[in-house]
Amino acid sequence: MNRIQLRRAHVAIASAAVLVSLACSKSDAPPPKPDTTAKTPGGAAAATPSEAPQPLAGAARGLRGRKAMPGDLTKPIDSYTGDEFRDLVRKLSYVGGHERQRKCKNDPGCSGSKRVLVSVDAVATQDSIAAGNTPQFGVVYVRAINKGDAPEARYGMRPGNQYEYYMIVGGDSAGTGMKWRLEQFDSKARTHSKFGEGQFVACNHAWVVGARADFKTCANSAAAPGRDSVMKLGLNLQGFDGDPIWASCAGGCCVGQ
Repeated sequence: MNRIQLRRAHVAIASAAVLVSLACSKSDAPPPKPDTTAKTPGGAAAATPSEAPQPLAGAARGLRGRKAMPGDLTKPIDSYTGDEFRDLVRKLSYVGGHERQRKCKNDPGCSGSKRVLVSVDAVATQDSIAAGNTPQFGVVYVRAINKGDAPEARYGMRPGNQYEYYMIVGGDSAGTGMKWRLEQFDSKARTHSKFGEGQFVACNHAWVVGARADFKTCANSAAAPGRDSVMKLGLNLQGFDGDPIWASCAGGCCVGQ
């Protein structure tokens, strides 16, 4: 083999070694990570799946696509233990309430002029409930406490520091209206139980922002919805001693008939 042939052989061997080295390097290297960053139509990076907003858990599931309210129940009310119900109502904030003199019963003076003082308060930020957005298991909407010494006449709410009453609002069986359930919580026995139920009826007045609770009828609240005093024909009709529980809602206000 002459000198030229020998040089060509050396070049061929070196080229083959380079090709083998490149092939090995390519197969041993880990595959490149795919670009999982989605792009918006404008070219900006969108959130990755782990950064995207996640569905609300617990009470927010099955709520007909609406934002959860603070008083939402996460399961049927009868499934709550006394401690679970206490924890739920204790963490809520109450606003927009009033104290009213109410008719009473089961006391000799109640047949005359005697009245008992009852307070009602709304759960903060809850001012827009309607038949179309009631949660699956209902929502604690109003708290009431009898501060007198005899049972309140219309709903039967008992006096005593151990008793608290909570109006739970949910959809009716037809899915076109609302119903209320008054739940009695006994803090001494640490139990709760149904104390009454009925229709929660929208007054179809103009909606006014702000959670509020009182004792009024739709007729009484129509004169000045959202205000703290209603005067009609010279009589103060708001908080009349036999009126139903009233609360702000999507239809202006609703009453627990």
